[in-house]
Amino acid sequence: LTQLLGVRILGIVCPDGPTRVTRFCLMQKEVTLLNVMRQKAKQGESYLEQLPMVVDSTIMAQSSTSLRSSPKKKVNQNDDLIKNAAMNAAMKTVSLVSNRALPNEQEAQYQAFFAYGVFDQKLEAKALSSVMEKYQRRVKPNEDKKDDLVYSFRAFFQGFTLSFVDAEPSEIAVVSLKNVDISAKWNKIRSQTATIRASIGFLQVDNHCPSAPFPVAVRPNEKMDENEYDGDELKKSNENSQVPFLLVALTFAPEHSSGITCFEQVKISPKDVSIAVDLAFIVRVQRYLLGIQEHFDSCSTSETSYGYGGLVAYSESRQVWPAPNLVKIFEDVEYSAAIGVGVGCQKNYFESLIFLPCKVNLSVAPARALTSVQSLLEGTDAAAIHAAVRKGDLLVKGASNPGLLGVKIGSKNRTALSVIRGVFKSIVVDALLRCESAVLVFPGIAFNNHNSNTQQLTTHLAAHYLAAFRGNLPALFGSLSAFGNPVGLIRGLGDGVSDFVSEPIKGLKKSVAELDPIFALDGVARGTGSLARHTVGSIAGSASLLTETLSKNMAVLTLDRKYAQRRDRKSLDREGGNFVEGVGSGGVKFFKGVMDGVTGVYRAPMRGAEKRGVEGFAKGVGKGLLGLLVKPVIGLTDAATDVMIGVKGSVECGGGGLKLRGTRRVQQIRPRRALYGRERALRSYNIADASASLLMMKTRLAGERFWSQHDLGNRVVLLSVRRLVVLDWSCNEIQTVKFKYVKSFEARKIPIPDGGSQWAAVIYLRVSRRDGGQVAVISCQYKEIAVELCTQLKRGIAASAAYSQSHS
Repeated sequence: LTQLLGVRILGIVCPDGPTRVTRFCLMQKEVTLLNVMRQKAKQGESYLEQLPMVVDSTIMAQSSTSLRSSPKKKVNQNDDLIKNAAMNAAMKTVSLVSNRALPNEQEAQYQAFFAYGVFDQKLEAKALSSVMEKYQRRVKPNEDKKDDLVYSFRAFFQGFTLSFVDAEPSEIAVVSLKNVDISAKWNKIRSQTATIRASIGFLQVDNHCPSAPFPVAVRPNEKMDENEYDGDELKKSNENSQVPFLLVALTFAPEHSSGITCFEQVKISPKDVSIAVDLAFIVRVQRYLLGIQEHFDSCSTSETSYGYGGLVAYSESRQVWPAPNLVKIFEDVEYSAAIGVGVGCQKNYFESLIFLPCKVNLSVAPARALTSVQSLLEGTDAAAIHAAVRKGDLLVKGASNPGLLGVKIGSKNRTALSVIRGVFKSIVVDALLRCESAVLVFPGIAFNNHNSNTQQLTTHLAAHYLAAFRGNLPALFGSLSAFGNPVGLIRGLGDGVSDFVSEPIKGLKKSVAELDPIFALDGVARGTGSLARHTVGSIAGSASLLTETLSKNMAVLTLDRKYAQRRDRKSLDREGGNFVEGVGSGGVKFFKGVMDGVTGVYRAPMRGAEKRGVEGFAKGVGKGLLGLLVKPVIGLTDAATDVMIGVKGSVECGGGGLKLRGTRRVQQIRPRRALYGRERALRSYNIADASASLLMMKTRLAGERFWSQHDLGNRVVLLSVRRLVVLDWSCNEIQTVKFKYVKSFEARKIPIPDGGSQWAAVIYLRVSRRDGGQVAVISCQYKEIAVELCTQLKRGIAASAAYSQSHS
């Protein structure tokens, strides 16, 4: 053992990514051998000479004895194994010392600090110089500042608006992002901490599909009671509105020599969100995304006029962007994950990984069928999707459906069994896929000193949120409209009880602070009123959902599809109102239900006979008699629904006290985009044109393609591809001019009754109007407006004539 006297074990505390660790390394140190040390070493050598014999005899004894040995023998065997391991380590160390393979103290420090070198190998000079260079760069970074660069980046965008237009074309969704803030900071040699921070202040997704039950699909869930007693709750709500919708903050530790990406902190903070969608909107958005994927696939495989596949960026410069092959990208990622290489298998270390909890307020509805006018503008495919969803013809992902959710288009119920099956399917889909304000709670998750790769982390997070979703299933089923939303009823009663207790306490605190007892009395009154309003409003809302579900399903039982679709479209105007309006509307609907049942007895056979003769007449008689029994009952349930909605509206908006929580209505960011001409051309967004296009759907121009609009102050001119209509301030039609009857037109001054003159667009007609005149005059305030109106009129007439000639 005299050769081991100069061997030392060096322990050094050094950084390992974001943490500090202690690494141990053998080293050779020069020592002076005293007589005492020599004597102790010789005693150790005599002891070690006996160790192999002990170990060998122990091993031989193990082979000759049975497996059943006493605990004392097992302890002795473990001791012998430990002695054997110590002897082997000592012999190997002696061999390293003899071969001069152990590093000195300085080299051992570098090895321990950077974890370089092998136990039985000495670092080469080149490797040692590289280690020393990195050591100096880490330990003394100030000496290498001239070679280092610090990068800092920040981008702040006040907002984005993304418009999704399908192939029809038709705008189906608008995504609005506000206060988008992205910042990053890092240095070149990655010897310092690097940070990345991205936040989205506000996000809203608008559903622009016609007859959408929920105009806003995604938005932050901000509940604010506008009539709070004091400013505390309002202040808290304002502070909550300043919290970003989504915050992602990444803090990277200095680059680690092992190649493992080390994060000091990862924080993802989502805000509570409200999601309200219908199935037709989901299917159309999915169809839009699949269309983009197909377009990329076709561009990557087809040959363009420039010699290779790609997306043409600028036709003038003939610049071509190669289209990404999305399928190949995903296949490569899956293959890399399967064989254990690639980005998904990159090892990561997280000192702190935090996902904050969030709540999702979910509302789902099947869909509403489109009117004939809406079908003309949306296209046959979109109309078929809405009709199929309303019938319940849904498909899950499979060979015939590449998406997660699909519809079966064009199915018809030709037999009695298929009719019964279709009715049952429609009722079940409507009952199971219509929920009202289901609150889904997703708890947060936190890791400390966690090692994993991207694939493992993704699997763990997916399992966590899947388990959380399973825990929310009772709340989801309890929020179904078919059951009257009992969870919402209980939540409303709980809010009322909470206000009944908290409002008097707030009033008492205010009274003590202000030395005025009126605040305490006001608090008691407000708490009692809130309890009454929440109780009555919640019960009325639950009852209205039950009666609405009953009437909707009974409308399916009439086997009159047009009648059911007409009821769906009229239900759009049910929201709001008070008790008096609800009673009046309910009485009208009850009377209409009786009249529909009576008149259907003779109208249904007549319509059936006109379409299919005797067979249609027989089916019409059956539908008429069935409607005579069911439609009056539907009218009665519709009346009860309107009365309950009126009661709820009265307690929400009346009384001057606390409003029901979460009753603030939200609006879309902007009106739906206007598309121009017969080809529905896409132009830059204009809010005036969008508002005019929306207004045009309420006039006789509904269903015609939009062309232009002009604001005349107290009047507005709407131009379609066939004619123009002038509306007054109350949207009443003043005059209408068809383009095919226009002979000529001009912008000029005309006399007015007070003796002056004003500019106007004068239109000369080919035929006489109902009043006998052949001139239409549209007075304008300024010359520019009259000239621009005539210009648009000229373009519209030319486009209409060209379209007529091409289709003649």
